[in-house]
Formats: sequence, structure tokens, C-alpha cells
Amino acid sequence: MENEVRRRAQVLSSHNVEEFRAFLKKKANEPAPQPASYRIGRIVRAVFPQLCLLRKRGYTLNMLVGLFEENGLRITATALSGYMKKLNGEAEGVSAIEVRKRRTQPSPPGS
Repeated sequence: MENEVRRRAQVLSSHNVEEFRAFLKKKANEPAPQPASYRIGRIVRAVFPQLCLLRKRGYTLNMLVGLFEENGLRITATALSGYMKKLNGEAEGVSAIEVRKRRTQPSPPGS
């Protein structure tokens, strides 16, 4: 502990604060930078409304998986189903934790 260097508090002038405030204001007016890559879950989330529309029009999960594959995206029907159930629950205001709890809890007798 003797070798630890104590951190000193940084002291800035009001000019520095104003410059930083102006910089942040400028950044707030710019579009957010887009990530260079996405994981498959983020892609499914991004196109979820379109996937739901296709499902309503009669597309099966395997057909949707085929559409992903045509565009160079690999996903299984099981994974796609899981993502869509989770996103559908979020759209209805049900958290994924609540959905998981319901699945793991035994149903009461007579139901």
C-alpha cells in the first residue's frame, strides 16, 4: 500500500466545463454511431415487426429461417422461436423473467 499512488482530484476551470457542455450539445444533435457488428438477437429485435407480419401472413418458422439464410444470417428455428417469444412478451409488457417463472412453476391442481 505504500507504493500506491494517490489519485488527485482534477480541477477544471469554468471555461473547460463550458467547452465540454458545448461539445456534448453538438454530439446530442448528431445521430448515434452505429455498431460495426450485431449479434443475431439484436438483428431479430430490429426486424421483429416485419417477422410478426410475415408470421400473420402464414410464414412458418422454417420459412423465416430460410429468409435469414438467404441473407447470410444463420439461426435455427428453435433460437428464432425463443427470440420471438421473448420479444412478444416484451411487446405485451411481460418481462422475460415473468415468462420463465410461469414456465417453471407447476400449475395448480384442477387447471
